[in-house]
Amino acid sequence: MRKQEKIGYGLVGAAVLLVLLGTVGFTLEGEVNDVPTPNVPEKTFFGDDALPGNGLSIIIAAELTLNWDRDDIYVVIVDEEEKNRCESLPTGLFNEGSTTACTPYDADVLAAGSDGEAGFSWVVESGVHFAGIGTVDDGPPAGTDVTLTYSVHVQASFVAYFLFALVGVGGLAYTRME
Repeated sequence: MRKQEKIGYGLVGAAVLLVLLGTVGFTLEGEVNDVPTPNVPEKTFFGDDALPGNGLSIIIAAELTLNWDRDDIYVVIVDEEEKNRCESLPTGLFNEGSTTACTPYDADVLAAGSDGEAGFSWVVESGVHFAGIGTVDDGPPAGTDVTLTYSVHVQASFVAYFLFALVGVGGLAYTRME
């Protein structure tokens, strides 16, 4: 076997391996304990730290699944602009039951859920995003803290598969070189 054929078939094999690994992907799981529960109804409170972003969203696809242990709160994910808007509104301006601004029913919310057992899924995007939490009912929440469990499934995106295919085709072409 010639040197070009060895290198070419090696590239084809690497491309097939990358496609298989990209299809299967991997999952990261974790838990966040003792998140304080807000006691102001119909107001979302956000964390100070932004969620990890997906700066490589062109090559890597990531999907977040979030669940929590209580059913009297909701969790939302918003971009930085929506977070700043919600935090700038005073609590007294919220009309009980007459507005959906800064709640899980807000049109600017990227992902939301009010059922902790079912949770929600969100395809992680590039940019700065924040998680927020609030109470579902008009009264105070049943407890003082909540436990969030999450899993992030990471796999190759369409562009990555295209690049893997180019490596494979390039390898096949290299085997034919004289």
